[in-house]
Amino acid sequence: MSETDNFHYEPPDGEPLSTAVVEAVAIAHDETILEQEWLISDDINTDALDTLFQDQKLKMSLQFEADNATVTIVADESGNPVITIQSHR
Repeated sequence: MSETDNFHYEPPDGEPLSTAVVEAVAIAHDETILEQEWLISDDINTDALDTLFQDQKLKMSLQFEADNATVTIVADESGNPVITIQSHR
């Protein structure tokens, strides 16, 4: 994936947001979750991340750097999180 490409991931219902971010980063880097060396807990408090988008009435966004990627999470019109990964590899 080139630096100008963005990968979008919409987590299935019930998937913890931290798990969805790990999955999205792995896919964006053409890896499986087991192949990637990055541990989300090195960069993000996973419990806090999992609770951020639970109240679907909130319109919010979050952006952070992780595993040579910019991760952006935005609530869609229904309040569900949509994850965008911009890989810097």
